[in-house]
Amino acid sequence: MDSVTVYSWIFIAIFILGMLVFGYLGMKKTHSADDFATARSSYGPITIALVISAGISSGSTFMGMPGLAYGIGAPSLWYPMLYPVATVIGMLFVAKTIKIYGDKFGTRTIPDFIGERYNSEFLRISLTIISVLLIFYVVSQFVAAATMFQVMMGLEYGVGLIITGVVLAVYVFMGGSHSDIMTDAVQGFLMVITAIIVVIAFVSSVGVAGGFGDMISLIDERNPGGGFDNLFIPGDATYGSFWLVGLLFVAHLPFSILPHLGNKFLAVKSSKDMKKLIMYCTIFATILPLMGLAGLLGIAVLDPALDIRPDQVVPVLFQEIFPPVIAAFLAVAVLSAIMSTSDGLIVSLTQLLANDIFRRTIVPRTNISKERSEKLELAISRYSTFLVIIIAIWMAWSPPQYLAVFLWIGIGGIVSATAGPLVVGGLWKRATRAGATWSLIAGTVAYWVIYLPFGFDVSNPFAAAGLGVLISMFVMIIYTLFISPSVEDEKVDLAESFDS
Repeated sequence: MDSVTVYSWIFIAIFILGMLVFGYLGMKKTHSADDFATARSSYGPITIALVISAGISSGSTFMGMPGLAYGIGAPSLWYPMLYPVATVIGMLFVAKTIKIYGDKFGTRTIPDFIGERYNSEFLRISLTIISVLLIFYVVSQFVAAATMFQVMMGLEYGVGLIITGVVLAVYVFMGGSHSDIMTDAVQGFLMVITAIIVVIAFVSSVGVAGGFGDMISLIDERNPGGGFDNLFIPGDATYGSFWLVGLLFVAHLPFSILPHLGNKFLAVKSSKDMKKLIMYCTIFATILPLMGLAGLLGIAVLDPALDIRPDQVVPVLFQEIFPPVIAAFLAVAVLSAIMSTSDGLIVSLTQLLANDIFRRTIVPRTNISKERSEKLELAISRYSTFLVIIIAIWMAWSPPQYLAVFLWIGIGGIVSATAGPLVVGGLWKRATRAGATWSLIAGTVAYWVIYLPFGFDVSNPFAAAGLGVLISMFVMIIYTLFISPSVEDEKVDLAESFDS
């Protein structure tokens, strides 16, 4: 057993122990189903900014984006350059609104919020069903985690999947959102440190026999179509032209309202903290995607004949350029990126069953007492954790080629559905229930019709999602202005709430 593996085991053991401790602390804070689902009004803006930024910058950012850069070169940097900007812009539209409205009406999930916002059970149930697509996101995190265990610790890929599932199952089962937030804040801090180290390593051309210019020359030589003199890759389904890259930006505008991120706004102590939250998110979310530079450094440092999957480049590069103890520590930080998104996704998926289906759909149609329904909801929240994890392990058993692409199969469907109702409806007081309904339907149908059979390579859900977002927003505006111009029965004017 080499020294990197030994140190990796030591740091992994400390990491897992820490996650279990936070799980226990989260359990002590969890006294109700609402605590499990939201950890409502419990944390400050810096903590939640680290949590949201860590959730945005998942295993995709820390392994998938370096993998894309290693595989196709510098043009792939459009992704990490654009998505933080688009995500923060989208957050400006909805963050404070979700917090104010969620605290006022007790909403716990994004489908719950949309259903209450437009007084529509159809919208709530529809988005609940669509949000099941988050399982693709969970699977990509499990693949990334298992890959880290495989490369850094010499474990079989399947064993790494099972370890990942067991650790997540234990601490999410215990503390739900409280465990999720406490662990993710620490993980987010480790991720920021790791991204900064990668930037320093890239600028210093660590591992390259020569200076920065020699590193750039090696990248150009080993990946002729992916050098820094190429902004786009002709014929590529994602980076082939300016308008395709533009759709990548548009697709991320509703990203912050994905169920596992949008509910984090409810955990901020006060709506007065939202400006600080967005400021801190902007800082952290801009730093973390710089991990993509690791892929380019890998092109210059690693032997071109090396037989690795692109998504393995980060752990392999760390072992090549850093002393064993640092490589192992940074590998744990990358594992933090993976876990930080996985736990939030799992909590969100459990809430589709516990809150959106059981509490909001089944309970009102039965004679179950409030006390009994609260206990059942908490039990469903906890025990459905195992169901989600088992399904994720099964789906992850055969890893995809590119994590950053695979996870967007699910995300694309969700952002296409929510762009009209939330991004447009978040601030526009004239937004109507009918407009929201038709925009959700139009965005969802457009995404799947464009993505699957027509025009786009199935390896590129980004462009399909970008078009789905645009269509959803367009339908919301046109329908409200010209077909249903009168404001329907709504419980609160969100534009006024945002300004208050």
